[in-house]
Order: sequence, then C-alpha cells, then structure tokens
Amino acid sequence: MYRQLLVCFYGVLLFNIGFASSQVPSETSNTFQISTIRTAYRELGTRVTNTLRVQFGDVPQIQRQFDAAAQLWRSVEQRGHLFDAEELQIISSGIADMMTALQSAIEASADTVDDLPPVPLQQSQTGQRGRPRMDVDPALLEACLQHRGVTGIAPVFGCSARTIRRRAIEYGLAEPCPPVYIQYEDPETGELVRFYKSSTAPMSTLSDDELDTVLGHILQIFPAFGRRMILGHLQHLGHHVPRERVRASYERVTGAPAQLTARPIHRRRYRVAGPNSLWHHDGQHGLIRWRVVIHAFVDGFSRMVTGIQASNNNRAETVLQLFLDAINTHQTPSRVRGDHGVENLDVARYMEENYGVERGSYIWGRSVHNIRIERLWRDVTQGFGTKWYNFFFELEAQHGLSPDVDEHIWLLHHLFLPSVDQDALEWAGAWNSHKLRLDGSRDRSPSDMFLFGVIQQGLRGPNGVRNVDGLMQDDDEHLDDISSYGVDWQDLNNPSLLHHHNEHNPNEYENLDAPHTRQPPHLSLVEVPVFECPFETQEQVDIFQEALEMIPEYYSRDMRDRQSLWVQARALLYSLITPS
Repeated sequence: MYRQLLVCFYGVLLFNIGFASSQVPSETSNTFQISTIRTAYRELGTRVTNTLRVQFGDVPQIQRQFDAAAQLWRSVEQRGHLFDAEELQIISSGIADMMTALQSAIEASADTVDDLPPVPLQQSQTGQRGRPRMDVDPALLEACLQHRGVTGIAPVFGCSARTIRRRAIEYGLAEPCPPVYIQYEDPETGELVRFYKSSTAPMSTLSDDELDTVLGHILQIFPAFGRRMILGHLQHLGHHVPRERVRASYERVTGAPAQLTARPIHRRRYRVAGPNSLWHHDGQHGLIRWRVVIHAFVDGFSRMVTGIQASNNNRAETVLQLFLDAINTHQTPSRVRGDHGVENLDVARYMEENYGVERGSYIWGRSVHNIRIERLWRDVTQGFGTKWYNFFFELEAQHGLSPDVDEHIWLLHHLFLPSVDQDALEWAGAWNSHKLRLDGSRDRSPSDMFLFGVIQQGLRGPNGVRNVDGLMQDDDEHLDDISSYGVDWQDLNNPSLLHHHNEHNPNEYENLDAPHTRQPPHLSLVEVPVFECPFETQEQVDIFQEALEMIPEYYSRDMRDRQSLWVQARALLYSLITPS
C-alpha cells in the first residue's frame, strides 16, 4: 500500500537533505542551532522511512515518530529566522510530508484487513515454451468488467490489457472484435489503402423507442434523477448507454433537455482505511407522519449503500435484522457508527458482544456527526422521499386520508409500504452504480470503489488478520481518537446538509457528550405509534386482497393511478368493515 509513497517520499527526502546541507547561513553565532536542526531533520527522515517500511501496523511506534515530527516542526517554526526562505520551505514541506505519511499509516494500521486481498492472477504451466499462462478467476473478472474496461482492470491485476481481453473472450464475457482495419486497392491509383474501423462495440442494443420507454419508466419512479443517476440506474438494469443517447432520449421524453444536467456536489476529504472499515447507519423520519421510517447502512470508504429498508416501526430488532441481512451479503464491518437512538441498541449490542467494546466496535455519537449518511439522506429525499411525501399529503388534502385513523394508516401501508420499500431498493441500486465526482481521480461508482478496494487493499473486519498460512491472528486494533473516526468535520459547515439534518432530526439532544464507545446515559426515542388491522381474521384480509387485485390501478406505479387506487380501496375497506 505504501510502496510507491515510500519510494517517492524517500527520494524527495534525500534530495531535500542534500540541498539543505549545502545552504549554510553565514551567522556563526547560530551555527550550532542550525546544525542541530539539520541533523534532527536527517535522522527523522531515516526513522520515518524505516517505520513506514517495517513497522506498519505498530500504531504506538508510528505515533511516536509522528510526535517527534510535530516537535521538530515546532522547533523549526521558532527558529525559522535562522534559515533563508528557500531552505526553510524545503525543511517545512519535508516535515509536513512525513507527518502526512505517518498519519495515513496510523489510520490504515488502526484498521487492518480481515481478509488479505484476493490474488487476481495465477500462473499455470502449459507445457509449452515461453512464459507461463496467466489465469484470472472468471467470477472476479466478470464482476470487474461490470465496472471498468480492460484498460482500467489491467493495472489493478498487474498484467496487460491484452491478457484481460483474451481471458474475457475465452470465458465468454466479451465478443471478439472485428479486424482493426480493412486493406483494399484503390482502383484509380493502384495504391493499398487501409480503412480503420472503430474498436468500440455498441454499448446497448436498445432501440430509441425502447430506450425512451425505459427512461420514461425511470423518471416516473424517480422524477428528480439527474444525468448521473439515470446512467447509474440504466447500468443497474444492465444497459450500457452512451451519454449522448441518454440526453437525446431525455429530450424526447420530457422536452426539457436543459434540465438534464449533472448536479455538482463538492466531495470533501474523508478518510477510513478501506472497505468495511466503518459503516454508518441511521433512520430517516421524513415520512414518520404516516408512520413510515427508512433505515439504511452505508460503507464509509466507498459510499456504497449496503442495506436500506422502509419499515412501519422504529424498533431496534428491525434495525438489527436489516444489519444482519446486510452483513450476510457484504460481511461484517470492523466498526459501526450510529447516533443516540434507542433503535440502535441491538446493533450496538451485537457488535460489542461479538467483537469487544474498547476497540470501538460501535461508536455512539450525535447524528449530525454521522455526516456520511446524512449526505445520503439528502439524496434519498431528492430521489424518492419527496415524491412519497407529496403523494401522502395530497391524499390528506384531496382524498380523505387521516393519519390519526388506524384503519387509514393500515390501508396506506397495505397499499404503498411495499412500493416505498421497492423504490428504496431500486434507488440504492442506481446509487451504487452511478459515478461520483472524486477530487484527483477518475469518476467512480460506489460499487466500483468497494470491489476494487477489496481487490487492492483487502476486506476489513473485526476478527483480525489472516496470515500467510491462512490462519487468523488476534489483532488489537487501536484508534487514537474514537470520537473523530468517521466524522467529516469540514462537511459540518455545509449549510445544505445541516438544513436537511435539522429538518428531519428536530428532537435530537443538544447536550449530548462527545462520541464514545459505551452506551450513552441518555438515548433518543423516536416512537412510531402502532396500529391495528381493521379486519378480525386473516380470511377477511385475504378476501380484501383478492378484491384489490381486481382493480387495474393496483399494478401501476404511476402516482395518479395510485391516487385512484387509494380512493377505490378506501371505499372497499369501509364497505367490508361497516356493519350493514
């Protein structure tokens, strides 16, 4: 992980030392102090380099070198007037580079891998002359090709793009390309002419009419989607469509091409060690007026949604079951961070009883500090939450829905809670597949970052480190500052995120202690009132359901059809439960 950093850093360090040694100030009275700082700088560089090379994982030792670098930094600041500006800049930047490298090593060492990265390539002997054949796991290659082309996979696998391409063709994951060029003789001049053909295969076989139908369906369900989320949803559905075709289709469907623009979001710096280092989880209460709560888990490293569900309650056992379903797919994270809600107790108890308390298996903190998932909630609200919020209010204003009447809430949930949950799952699929703008690197999707993070860095987890023999070793993980782990402090100044948080978390305690690893003395309870089924027997419910399935609008996802469904279902309900 740090090999390239070490090579680059050590080369720059040696250059800086040599340069600094040649720039000797003329003041003889300060010679001793200058010489001492230069010697300390050289020795610190040697110790830091050795520490990063051979002591990775030893957090106390790395921390000692970091403290030494900070102390030297303060000394240089106090005696900066002894050096000329150029030498002072070189020494200061060198120390800053050391501190940055050490801090990165501390963060990575604090959360070591639970499973070593998979070996994507293996040599096999063919019995023929030449180099051994390089084999790739077909399942892994298929997963990678869903996110990147062969040129993007090759550097990760450590081979040529041609090798990846050949294996993909052998496994039936790609089609052979046509010849690169066609050579023919010009009938007039007799010269041989080469006509080069495009090597880019069609991304999708959808016709324009079919694409318009799919895009219209997407916008019907998620009317606020921008270009990236539409592309992500198409990718999730298995359609690879060029941006130009999507833009043209959007114009045909909506007649408003100017609205199909990327919605830029400034992505501030956030650092955890790797995939499954830290999951954030929370509940979103935007629909709680109608007794609907959305719970979600998101991987902090990749921003991938690992679990999401719309429920009719805010109970701890519901959140735990969602967590267990998520780890069944994505494995157990090393740590989980949540707020002071009572609904988080079972997840916290699960992590602490199985993996320990003091290591920070579960980190309690205010929801405003759980900024990773707060940003996600804003996108959830925009993606499908506002649609249902407006729909339910419209039912109240125009179609007789009363949120205080139990039979109304029962009917609302019976008709639409599965649809809200379906929207949540489809939105998560689109989110995980859509590409995010990342500072300093190519655009990548959350699922791409998670998958290739596992390939390159290994999968984090709470159980320890797997050694070269495949045996598990105990690993005492250390975080020097549990309270700040997983917090994006700069994003706390984002007024849009804070406004969204305060709007959907109005009752959060303001006097809570700093984040910690033990259950806080005060917990926040957001209770969802229970309601009773208006029917006395399951047989009556089944009869009601059979009648619903005879209504044409029952199968539609159009919100106007759903209004009509509510009106008809409400009348049907009262005809069955009202004594004749």
